[in-house]
Amino acid sequence: MTHFLDTLPFDFSRRPAQELLEFLSETYYLQPEAVALVKAAGVKPSSIAFGGPMRLVWTDILEKARNQDRLRTLLQVIIDKDDVAVAARVREWLDDEPPTNAEEPAAEPEWRGGDERQIAPAPTLLDVAFLGRGAALAAAVCRLRITFPSSRPKLGTAFLVGENLLLTNHHVLFDRRNGNARATGVEAWFGYERGFDVFDDQPYHEVPGVPESIRGDEAHDWAVVGLGDPGAPAGTPVIALDGAPPPAVGDRVYIIQHPNGSPKKIGMINNEIRFVDDDVVQYLTDTYAGSSGSPVFDERWRLVALHHRWVEYKRQGEIEYRNQGRRITRVAAGLSAAGIL
Repeated sequence: MTHFLDTLPFDFSRRPAQELLEFLSETYYLQPEAVALVKAAGVKPSSIAFGGPMRLVWTDILEKARNQDRLRTLLQVIIDKDDVAVAARVREWLDDEPPTNAEEPAAEPEWRGGDERQIAPAPTLLDVAFLGRGAALAAAVCRLRITFPSSRPKLGTAFLVGENLLLTNHHVLFDRRNGNARATGVEAWFGYERGFDVFDDQPYHEVPGVPESIRGDEAHDWAVVGLGDPGAPAGTPVIALDGAPPPAVGDRVYIIQHPNGSPKKIGMINNEIRFVDDDVVQYLTDTYAGSSGSPVFDERWRLVALHHRWVEYKRQGEIEYRNQGRRITRVAAGLSAAGIL
């Protein structure tokens, strides 16, 4: 039988073809990635109907690549360009007998069923390495307890962005109700979290902040504070302020935080971005009071925003509540202009 990659026209009824389509659609679900691969393989970009759902885009890419006798070249480009795990899976489709996924047992008579399928409108599966990377970066996030000369203590969240330097919100370290008075005391709690057993509290480290080091920008709601002795615990990672591509509507964001001053948690459900401009990112990811100053990450754990508040969006009589962060590019520019980083 003709290898499924060599059928002309490309035969999507073959099981390996369906699985290849599914894999490529879920792996390269952003259009710029697909465009780059098409160009590298010598497939004419003008022949591809870009702009629609990525499953349809990849259907067109596979069909046109085969028509132009560039399908095997396209797969080789992916093998050469991507990481070992992706390359290994794509290489299997070049085998004389490509392996296929195990079939599900037949559905019960009263149910329609078949092979596994994507349920949500957009792919939601993540590599398991996502968990390890998030857990590692979580060590940089700490709980803040802040005291002021003439008001009650406040709680917030911060994260390490330089050697013994924490980033949080201006409204966390300055008291707006009392003439923007600067905090007179700062405590940073690193490792304040629970083990998998909710009653298994972990040891945490209290590190004093240096109030005299506090600097900030009220307009863009960021502030920094230096740590005093003994400094951040050994091995605490520093979260980079650069390296993330611009966030886009429909992307998902993840927020590591200390809501209500509680042990560290992550917001990662119902987490779609709903609005982006040069100043802010608005998303549906959950936060609570005390989460101000939390880092907002994309799916590759790159920092995209500094969380600071919730907003109410009204349109045609409908109200949607969103959370909002300052674009980290805006914050980084302010830190640079102030000579801080």
